[in-house]
Amino acid sequence: MHFNNNAKPVILAAVILLAGAVFGYVQSGRTQPMPVRILFKNNGGKVIFSHLIHHRDYQIECARCHHDRTGTTVTGNDKALACGSCHPNDFNPDFVDNHMDSFPDDSYCVRCHHMEFDQLNFDHEAHKDYASDCHDCHHGADIEPEPQKCANCHTEAGADDLLSMRLAGHESCGQCHEDMFDKGLSSCKDCHTQKDMTRYEGDFTACDQCHEAETRELVLPRMNAFHDQCMSCHEEMGAGPYGPENCNQCHISR
Repeated sequence: MHFNNNAKPVILAAVILLAGAVFGYVQSGRTQPMPVRILFKNNGGKVIFSHLIHHRDYQIECARCHHDRTGTTVTGNDKALACGSCHPNDFNPDFVDNHMDSFPDDSYCVRCHHMEFDQLNFDHEAHKDYASDCHDCHHGADIEPEPQKCANCHTEAGADDLLSMRLAGHESCGQCHEDMFDKGLSSCKDCHTQKDMTRYEGDFTACDQCHEAETRELVLPRMNAFHDQCMSCHEEMGAGPYGPENCNQCHISR
């Protein structure tokens, strides 16, 4: 096939554009292991964080901020997790549903979902010898004329006028086993079979099913995590803004 001289530049440009499009398509699924700058949006004003300068120019190791890491460098096959993978703006349903996609594999789940328990080690026949009658554990005749399984009425989530299965069971058992319940969470395995979390594939229990503290007290929200991480480092180094009067050095109003 013969092309005249006028068509050659057009063909060359088309080839270059096609090559660029193919390269861009191939690269689109890859994330940069080290972004140059990161823009954080919040009600106090946007913050532009110079990620590359902090790491390259200030020689701050990745693990200093990305505490999920133990190494000091980031390679193409070993990326640090984004802060938002664990520290959300808000613990809302969207974060709960979507945060799992932030992690490269399921091994990260156990860092927060650190414990799951299976069946209750409860010997009903043995408890008959300890109780004076069935109503020591079951409701009185005004609620259930004949003792029945707790799960017949109490559900996992509970309702406004009905305790959850967990709370009802703990309240009933705690009347006799005060010594065990005083130990707190460390004694769960005395009654419950503990699951092997390295092989766990089921649904994870909500934090508040075991922890009385709110989720945001167990895991810092993103803003609190940044303030704690950035300002404590600035104060330790004696450089950069960290005092309550220095907000405008990080936050921009427009």
